[in-house]
Amino acid sequence: MGNKVIAVDTNIIVRFLTQDDEQHYQKAYRIFTGTETIFIPTTVILETE
Repeated sequence: MGNKVIAVDTNIIVRFLTQDDEQHYQKAYRIFTGTETIFIPTTVILETE
């Protein structure tokens, strides 16, 4: 089996950057520091901006 790819949406990025909710931040942190490959669509990057 190949590596997992996690698609990240705007909400996960915003929670990670703002740390405004500890529980959601911790979940986002685990996604960004995990071993899975992360895919962030261009539209999500634009929305985050």
